[in-house]
Amino acid sequence: SAQTLSDPHLWDFVDEAIAESGAPPSAIGFEITETAAVTNFDAAAEFVRKARLRHCRVSLDDFGAGMSSFEYLRRFPIDAIKIDGSFVEHIAESRFDREIVSAIAGIARSMGAAVVAEKVEEKNALEILVGMGVAYGQGYFLHRPEPLSAIVARASGGLTMPARRQM
Repeated sequence: SAQTLSDPHLWDFVDEAIAESGAPPSAIGFEITETAAVTNFDAAAEFVRKARLRHCRVSLDDFGAGMSSFEYLRRFPIDAIKIDGSFVEHIAESRFDREIVSAIAGIARSMGAAVVAEKVEEKNALEILVGMGVAYGQGYFLHRPEPLSAIVARASGGLTMPARRQM
């Protein structure tokens, strides 16, 4: 969020979490919404710079929803573009949405960025996205949201995660 981008304690928290967890920084990804980038461009640029210094990954979230989206691609060295769900939810019925998603995916691939489609809610949408070469997706068709502690417990064979400050 725009507020988190400027949080003076954010990077101390991130550095501590990396040290405590032993997670490789390259496995940690941050998402900056276009709205946050528009609201405070300088803070967003500084955030990306600091994330890059730590070798963390950065994604531009809700891509396509803002007015100056392509300018961000030029200014921020990002790892992934998340295509706004408003272009994905009716992709099976809307030729225009298919064209937009295809164009964004092509540009992202040409930059070497991964492409994530938001709001994948139906099988036919998933099939269209796969056909376009979109490698990642989020949405109820793929998996319902659940607490991070449940995911960690399942992945670690039942071990629970210690309580942490939420961002």
